[in-house]
Formats: sequence, structure tokens, C-alpha cells
Amino acid sequence: MKFQKGKERNTMLGQFGYSSRWLFAAVAVLACLSLIPTASAAVAGTFNESSCSGGGVTVTSTTITWTPSGTVGGTGCIDTGIGTDVTYSGGTLLSGDPGNIEDLTMGGGSVNDFMTFSGTTLDFVLTALGPGSGNLNCTGLAVGSSCSIVAGSPFLLTNAGGGNTTVTLSAVGTILDGGVSSNWFGAFTTQLNETPDQLQAAFIASGSISSAQSGQFTVTVLPEPASMTLLGAGLLAIAIAARKRRTRV
Repeated sequence: MKFQKGKERNTMLGQFGYSSRWLFAAVAVLACLSLIPTASAAVAGTFNESSCSGGGVTVTSTTITWTPSGTVGGTGCIDTGIGTDVTYSGGTLLSGDPGNIEDLTMGGGSVNDFMTFSGTTLDFVLTALGPGSGNLNCTGLAVGSSCSIVAGSPFLLTNAGGGNTTVTLSAVGTILDGGVSSNWFGAFTTQLNETPDQLQAAFIASGSISSAQSGQFTVTVLPEPASMTLLGAGLLAIAIAARKRRTRV
């Protein structure tokens, strides 16, 4: 009887030991992560964009030109819209802040200083536009269906019903602030009182389309490499501890 009780006690102690090692490993991971310096320039938040008064965008088959002109050559004027709240190393970007947006020529790579704002260190680097649609037949689209005016265009024309078209230009990029990278992504949009096929015909006839525009974007912080390395090492340690526990029990 005493032997049985001792065996049960030893088994319980052994299981407790294995569980404790697993728990200690998990606590160690959390401790290591807590020691990682907090990024001093964690850019994150919501960013809404609009043209300056009377402005918009003019699109050709190879260019995108924003109006009115910005304070730097080759740019257009933009403002931050209502709901903008982006934190960064120098403070917070809010609504009503003026900025510049780079005019674009199709076929280029990433664009540095794509969007910048007065009095801030923020540099919205553009890495990709679109994609558009592989459907180039804009005639007879069902409501909710999309097309692109020409092959390779990053613009998406969606039949919004009632003779209206929603034009979308998706955009993604990065921000580097104080050595910490963030992603930004979203879309420039406008709605026109014409059908997709009417817009396509107008573009083919004149070679360009002009309209007002606005943009809605999200800015998210990327995990630091050091954080990911420590997290991976910690998870590996937990996995090894758990495997040893299963083997010995």
C-alpha cells in the first residue's frame, strides 16, 4: 500500500516537473519578448486622403497626374481627410494636414516620397498599384461586375447600377520611420455618373479621363526581425519541452 502511494506520488511529481518545465519555457519566451525595446517610431493608424480644393486626377494610358499642383515639381496637392489618425515618431497625423502626391508614369518601379506631408517625417513609398481587371469588355456589365478600360490598366471600373460607375485604384506600399517599417494599403476611389462602357468609349475617343478622387488607407506596423527571431526560438523551446514530456510520461 505504501509502495502504491509512493509510486502515485512520484508519478504526480514527475508530471508536475514536466508541466513546470513547459510553463517555465513559455514564461521565458514572454520575458524575452518583454525585454525587446518598444519601437519609438511605430507608424500605425487610419489615413484618409482627398484632393485639395478644386483638384482631382487626370488619367491617360501611361500617366496619372494629380491636380492642383503641389509644392514640389511633379506632384499634386492633397489633404488628409476626416478620420485620419496616424501615429509616428514625430507625433500624430490628423485631418486637415496638407501634402504632396507624386505624378506617375506607368512602367516604373517603386516610388519614393509618393505621398508626403508638411512638417512630418512620413514618407509613403509606393510599391504597387492595382491590379485592374482582365476583362476589357465594359459593355453590358451586370451590377457589381468590373472591367478595365485598356489592357494593363490598374484601374478597376465597377458597375454601381443606376448608370453609375465606381472607379478604384488599389495601392500598397511601405513607410520607414526611425528604422521601423510599416505597411500601408487601401485604394483611391471615385464614382462617376456614367456607365463603364461610356467611360471606356470616352477614354478611347479623348485619350484621357479626369475626375475628383479620394483615398482610404490603413497603416499597420510590421513585426521587428528581432521579435520574430525570439518568438520563433521560444516556440521551438516550448515544442521541444512538450515533446520530451510526451516521451517520458
